[in-house]
Amino acid sequence: MLSAMVRFKYMRIITLLWGSLVLSIFLFTGMALEAQDIVDLEKNNWYSSEELQEDYTVFRKALESTYPSLYRFADSISITNYLNNKINALGKSMTEVEFYKQIALTCARINDEHLIPTPSKLYYQHLEKSNHFFPFSIKIIDRRIYVLKSYLIGEGMPLGSEILSINGHTAEEILNTLLPTIPSDGYIQTFKIRHLEDYCMTQNENLFDLNYPIFIEDVDSFRMEFVHPQLKSKKLVLTFAGLDFNQYKKFYKSRRQYNAPLEFKYLTDDIAYLRIHSFHKMHRDDFEQDFYSLYDDIFNELRQKRTNNLILDLRNNEGGDGTGEALISYLITKPYKLLSYIEEKFTGYPPVVEYLENGSDLQFIDSIMYKTNTGMYRLKKEFYHYVPRLVEQEPTSNHYKGKLYVLINGASGSMAAVVASFIKAYSTAIFIGEESGGTMEGNTSEAYALLVLPNSKIRVMIPLTKKVYNLNPIKGRGVLADHHIVPKIEDLLNGVDTELNFALDLITKKSK
Repeated sequence: MLSAMVRFKYMRIITLLWGSLVLSIFLFTGMALEAQDIVDLEKNNWYSSEELQEDYTVFRKALESTYPSLYRFADSISITNYLNNKINALGKSMTEVEFYKQIALTCARINDEHLIPTPSKLYYQHLEKSNHFFPFSIKIIDRRIYVLKSYLIGEGMPLGSEILSINGHTAEEILNTLLPTIPSDGYIQTFKIRHLEDYCMTQNENLFDLNYPIFIEDVDSFRMEFVHPQLKSKKLVLTFAGLDFNQYKKFYKSRRQYNAPLEFKYLTDDIAYLRIHSFHKMHRDDFEQDFYSLYDDIFNELRQKRTNNLILDLRNNEGGDGTGEALISYLITKPYKLLSYIEEKFTGYPPVVEYLENGSDLQFIDSIMYKTNTGMYRLKKEFYHYVPRLVEQEPTSNHYKGKLYVLINGASGSMAAVVASFIKAYSTAIFIGEESGGTMEGNTSEAYALLVLPNSKIRVMIPLTKKVYNLNPIKGRGVLADHHIVPKIEDLLNGVDTELNFALDLITKKSK
């Protein structure tokens, strides 16, 4: 029985960030094409109505038989009608790109940030021959799009310019088209907005760069209507060539920072600053940081110095593993239980095992689960001691007792949102920024089925464990900031940290 529980426990903590890794695998390493792949590529990946309906049927079956949160944020009737309408619309042949739109929009309709579609390997291989890459990175502020970085330094459109339209598509039209393509938890919009930007250190893709040519237009030049930051009363128009694959690789790498995942320092004698960029093991390993020992060192120091103010910065942290849950025990002062329950959709092997890239590696052990009256499966209570998150826990002995300020934004997702949620519920911390990217009620994650559709080879990462946290959340919403603070484009370009400065001002006023 113990060996079965161990297998159950460890299969659950495998977080294969498959969807996030795709762009780096195919953009930055490349893959050799088989002879048949070349033939298929030359056909532009057209699929018959019968092939598309087969693929969508497999996709739907995977959702209905393996995914435990299909009706978490919408009732079964509306979801069933949506799926029926999608498959009924596949009455003609389509290219992969046209069909991928339907898969991606379906994933986004389910409202789960961990349900991630990606085009086929052939699509990514095709990008090596493309000149459609956007030569700018953007920042979205109050639904206005600004140029944050440029491949074309000193050529026409300076940083800070507001983009009014691209090839005749207004900024509002672009946002209205692209935002519904991005899967996010519940009804949170900040997550979608931040994921059109370069949103975190550990990202391997930019969804504006990926989705603009798929959902709006695949072109090799961009006619930009914009407002010059120094000439705000005048609209200007310039056309820029798209970047080729090698240019884009260079540009993408240049605009990403990759620093240590944990940063701790004192801003004043009585104000400490702890920033965690991610809770990913790979990130920690790259910088040889052991979060568990670092937590002990940091919070022992805070106690010894009797530091009255701590700023925890979780902005642009897309999540990770249980090191986030460990952090919670240092930041709240009373007993807590993380999970009300966890659920699976199946036991044994997944019903669509033959379509899964990792099907033989997935199994929920029947003997330790029981079936609920809703047809879901939960862990039997006699096995709770193997999953401490299901039982009450005590804060660590050196937990922080001073005043806590938490910086969050829409890119504070997954585990970062979990940390923020428990701090919000169990402490008097003050939150600064914007709504977090993950819902307070819980996410669906941990173990993943890696679905590959039989004809189009489009892939979908399907999370298998529904988690319900022991909180009283607003349905479908994340942690709401006590002070809604969003930086101006001028602040970003000048290196001014608007949210941090607000926190420091707030501390200063409270100390007077």
